[in-house]
Amino acid sequence: MSFKNILNNSLVDLNNCEDEPIHIPGAIQPHGFLLSIDSQTTIITVCSENSSNFIGLNYEKVLGQKVSLLFNNEMIASLQDFKIDCSNQVKTFNYKLNNTIFLVSMHAANDQIILEFEPLNEQFDERNDLFNSSKQLLSYIENTHTLIDLAQVVTTAVKNITQYDRVMVYRFDKEYNGEVIAESKESFLEPYLGLHYPHTDIPAQARELYIKNHLRIIGDVNYIPVPLYKLNEAKFETLDLSMSILRSVSPIHIEYLKNMHVGSTLTISLIHKNKLWGLITCHHSLPKFLSDEIKSAVKLHGHFITSQIDVRLLNEEYEVAKKANAALRNLTSRKSDISRDGIKELIENKAILELCNSDGFTAVIGNEVYQFGETPADENSKRLALFLSEFVKEDNFYTDSLFSISNDLSFISSHFPGINYYSLNNDFDCIIWYRNQTIKEINWAGNPTKGTENIVDKLTPRKSFAKFIENVKDHSRIWLNSELSACENFYNFLQMQLRSIVMQEDKENQRKLTEILKDTNAELENINWISTHDLQEPLRKIRMMASVLIGGNELQVLPEDVQNKILKMQNSAERMQNLITDILKYTKTGAQNSNFEIIDLNALFVELNEEELVDSFTTNKATLVIEKLPNINGVPFLLKQLFSNIINNSIKFKSLDESLFIKISDKSTTLNSHPRHYHIIEIEDNGIGFENEYKEKIFKIFSRLNSKEDYDGSGIGLALCKKIMSKHDGFITADGALGKGVKIHLYFPVN
Repeated sequence: MSFKNILNNSLVDLNNCEDEPIHIPGAIQPHGFLLSIDSQTTIITVCSENSSNFIGLNYEKVLGQKVSLLFNNEMIASLQDFKIDCSNQVKTFNYKLNNTIFLVSMHAANDQIILEFEPLNEQFDERNDLFNSSKQLLSYIENTHTLIDLAQVVTTAVKNITQYDRVMVYRFDKEYNGEVIAESKESFLEPYLGLHYPHTDIPAQARELYIKNHLRIIGDVNYIPVPLYKLNEAKFETLDLSMSILRSVSPIHIEYLKNMHVGSTLTISLIHKNKLWGLITCHHSLPKFLSDEIKSAVKLHGHFITSQIDVRLLNEEYEVAKKANAALRNLTSRKSDISRDGIKELIENKAILELCNSDGFTAVIGNEVYQFGETPADENSKRLALFLSEFVKEDNFYTDSLFSISNDLSFISSHFPGINYYSLNNDFDCIIWYRNQTIKEINWAGNPTKGTENIVDKLTPRKSFAKFIENVKDHSRIWLNSELSACENFYNFLQMQLRSIVMQEDKENQRKLTEILKDTNAELENINWISTHDLQEPLRKIRMMASVLIGGNELQVLPEDVQNKILKMQNSAERMQNLITDILKYTKTGAQNSNFEIIDLNALFVELNEEELVDSFTTNKATLVIEKLPNINGVPFLLKQLFSNIINNSIKFKSLDESLFIKISDKSTTLNSHPRHYHIIEIEDNGIGFENEYKEKIFKIFSRLNSKEDYDGSGIGLALCKKIMSKHDGFITADGALGKGVKIHLYFPVN
């Protein structure tokens, strides 16, 4: 049977530590031993080199053996229970082997079950101390109000439980730079409270492991890693130790701890909303190992902190929220008039700044810019509003460092790096709160830009942790949730006010337009009256005088050119009189308010023929064929005018080469367009026709396709027909072919 050492011997320094596969070191710490078992065959596939120190069997004798050959039924039963119940990531229990009680940690990694054995040690009458410390957890709620206070109490309790030299609570910012927010230590140690540590101290892959495995202990930083051996025939190349409690630590981290003069550590992950919020970090100058009970008690204190994060943050924001809500009530309860001036009065109120402790406020509404407090110039506010309307995909955006968003905004970010923006959903209308720049002082544990030292061409972690002060510019104070919430409530209130203003302005505009429409209609009625009486009378006199001149003896003595001019004058006066008559018909059609009735189109054409069509057809030797037509809902007067105009239009544009033929028929069932909802009446002639590209133009008022010298008329006839069809909730179309005639289709709604 062959074996393989899986120790990761890759050379690691700060050039490549961010890529170091720390979850597969192939080694463990020496205060326990490790076995890995194939979950299907229960054959031991991995064994640490130090197994003989604990169970008297070296790895060569352990590898390839069935678990049942090395352990009793109690261990076999635990393995079976673990395989059945996969709800727990890590299962721990006590197990006696060779007269030694071990703490066994069991967890799964792919198709392997990993067993880690640590000799069980009790320390300093821990049972009584642990019971008392657990009882005190509830008292922490009563005795502390802020998150910092709670963290400080927990560090003191954890130090009493573990008796480490130093216990810290370490909180990450959004870039994962750490800050020590609470500390309990021995008096001879230099304080770390308030110091910041750069994110490079804990690289990304280490943070991932802290999320997976919430407790990490290094009993002795001077330990020698114990390599792991595996069966060659095992399918895997290395063993994932992400959840391991004995996993060997990165040599870079060990060197970092030595540079801090730390002999052993305990780290508890503080997980909040599935993210690494912070750590409880314990340091001791000498090697130190803890029992499972102590580690569990420390984990309990860590969970207690994370359970209180939201509550404590809300408590800390309570006073801020109370002030913001008072400002909001001040703004929303004001009895200002709902108008543009009222908006100006609403904004020019110091409560608008107290909402979120801002230094200035801008509202860009239409072409107006309303400003209050310390703000950019109007034009710069407009430029910022335009930029944000393109940059921000949602209604709201806030930042404490506008400079980090764009270098093009230096004209604002140098003075107002903090903005809280809300879009008003109309072009680039918006409201913006501003905050001035604050120069923040950060105390680093050593210079963060010189976190390494180059010794004999090898990059190593820094050795100096002396306080380094950095002044950070281009930032404002951060926006608190309570401040943002108050701003959002005001934004919603302002939106309602603006909608009310728009509705009120629309209503007023509608009232003004109604008044204008009334005045216009009155003027049109006057024009109609003038057209009917005052304009018609002079035209009748002109025509009468021209007729007298033409019919009298004076015509014989008048020169021929004068006679022609009199005839033209008479024709022009007649055309003008007809035009006035047609205009009156067109305007009266829009004013018709007749009641609709069921009309038999066959009977209507009999009346129309007797009243006015018979003479036209006799004179023009035209033929009119009317097929069976349906009953429709309409106004008789308007329908007579409609059909009369269309038929007279066919007569006017008849062909000179053949006799005029007009056919009127019901096409409701034969045309594909709108067959179910409309009665379709077709009027077809064989006149001169037109190019089909003009089929829309012919329905426009005063539109003509032919010279008025060749064909008389006002150009209103078909426009009047379109208006009559619209009055009947229908429509009219025309299809023409030059030299072949026209087909007019009238669509009347069914029922």
